[in-house]
Formats: sequence, structure tokens, C-alpha cells
Amino acid sequence: MAVFMMLAGPATLATEVVDFSGQENFQRLCAACHGLTGKGDGPVAGMLATTVPNLTTIAERNGGVFPRQIIKNVIDGRWTIDAHGTRRMPVWGYEFWIAEGAGEFSEMRVSKILDDLVNYLLSIQVEPTV
Repeated sequence: MAVFMMLAGPATLATEVVDFSGQENFQRLCAACHGLTGKGDGPVAGMLATTVPNLTTIAERNGGVFPRQIIKNVIDGRWTIDAHGTRRMPVWGYEFWIAEGAGEFSEMRVSKILDDLVNYLLSIQVEPTV
């Protein structure tokens, strides 16, 4: 929870994460690293040991296909894929689950938050260059 509180701040407690749109949550929680437009140019990006990916070219890098479930799993982070190497970003699924009360209905709310974020990322994909 420390990572979530550090990035999101106390205002998150007044309004639940699930109440924000995908774009709003992206700007609140992801833009520090990925930039407001998702191009990997956030104010924290230069301080990280690895290059922050440009999220506007996910589909382009995957042959024109936006891998919705893979992206959802990457953001969630609770299930690691050994072949993908070490995780460099927060485990948002756990952070969202805690923020949504860690109760019986939290998992459904986490799924909605993740779906909204994935839909936002889909909406910012650039047209493939020919």
C-alpha cells in the first residue's frame, strides 16, 4: 500500500479508484513514468534504470494487434510470467484490491479498474506507419 499511497496521495481515500475513468487513473497513477500521453516521457522516467515503454505503440509493436489480456495482466502484476523477466512497475492489482477495501467485491472492482485502464490504452494507440 505504501507505493499506492505515495503515488496516488491521500485524495484517493475520498474517492475510490473505481470511480475514476481509465484516463483519469492513468494520469493519476501512470503518468509519472509513462507521461501524460503515454509515450514513456514522464517526469520520473529519466530516473529509472530501465527505459519506460511508449504505450501508444503497443499494437504497432504487436503486428497491429492490441493484446488486451496481456496488457491487463501486466498492469495487474499479481501473476508473473517468468519469460518476461523481472517486474519493474508496481503491482497495481494488489494496490487496487487494497484501495477497494480488500473485501468480497474488491476483485470485481479491480477488474473494472484494469479494464478501464486497458480501454484507455487502446484508445491512445497510434496508427501503424506504412
